[in-house]
Amino acid sequence: MNKRIEDKDRVAYADALKVIAAFSVVFLHVAAGGWNTAVVGTLQWHAFNMYDSLVRFGVPVFVMVSGMFLLNPEKDLSCSHIYKKYIPKITVSFVSWSILYALYPVAVGGLQFERDKFARDFIFGHYHMWYLYMIVGLYMALPIIRRVTQDRKSTEYFMVLSVIFAFSMPFAAKLIQSEDFTTFIRKFDLNIVLGYSGYFVAGYYIGEYELKNKTRALFYVLGVLGVLATAYFTYLLSMNSGKPDALFYSYLSPNVMLASIGVFVFFRYEVSKICFGKNSLKVLNTLSECSFRIYLVHDFFNMILRDNGIDILSYNGFLSVPVIALLVFAFSFIASYIIGKTPVLNKIL
Repeated sequence: MNKRIEDKDRVAYADALKVIAAFSVVFLHVAAGGWNTAVVGTLQWHAFNMYDSLVRFGVPVFVMVSGMFLLNPEKDLSCSHIYKKYIPKITVSFVSWSILYALYPVAVGGLQFERDKFARDFIFGHYHMWYLYMIVGLYMALPIIRRVTQDRKSTEYFMVLSVIFAFSMPFAAKLIQSEDFTTFIRKFDLNIVLGYSGYFVAGYYIGEYELKNKTRALFYVLGVLGVLATAYFTYLLSMNSGKPDALFYSYLSPNVMLASIGVFVFFRYEVSKICFGKNSLKVLNTLSECSFRIYLVHDFFNMILRDNGIDILSYNGFLSVPVIALLVFAFSFIASYIIGKTPVLNKIL
């Protein structure tokens, strides 16, 4: 077992994972804007596809880090604790940020307020806020999943079922577009291992149990192949259809799963070897503590820059994406830090 998880203090490589996951989400959303609008097959579009494929691991890694800690058997986590602390916290964040994003087009864009549109935007949230719905679902399932992860064999069995029924078979059905095959898969109706629970459990497993050197090396190779597969097959499908095709971009695709696990394993075994200095750890911890708010606030800055003419399509894509992503991340961190230090705001945002 990984004794570092038993440390009452922070786990440096987990903090680093949260920071890189937050930055990757920002990077992805910056690149995605160009990927959706640039002409497929152009040099610009290839830049956006390359970047988008490279950072698809962000959301899965966030989920895996959560599973790493919340499924730890030494963590006291009762049903009442989940429903009195964790779920209300996410709910308050969702309500607050959803109101702000729903009001943004009216307050900044000069659009007329429409009650029905506002209600719909508020209920469903801004496009990236689906994550909060998903994480609440995982919190609800925590007591059951924690029972599964009490035993290593049960944990491995759960992950095998997830790979088959959550990642491989549904993806294959979308790829081959066979109605009969889709109907065949649905007949299993094995919902408990579907969605993001596989990532949740995988994060705990990788953090808790030692992997052999050969297994780690295999995950590194598969992770690189996963990224390459994402970029290549997205290009192939998009060229064939004449428009951007996001099938291989899915967080629940086998290629993104392999890339995400490869990143997590790399940080667990390689980044964890780094001896961070006191000041470096302080910076890392601060960035990590802001990572969730960075996720929530970042698209405001993405929209503000775009509305003011700072758009990746206006410049060379290979340069504009990382530069604008760094700007958005920096502004998001500053805003998140200020919110975290401001009474009242740090409770609702």
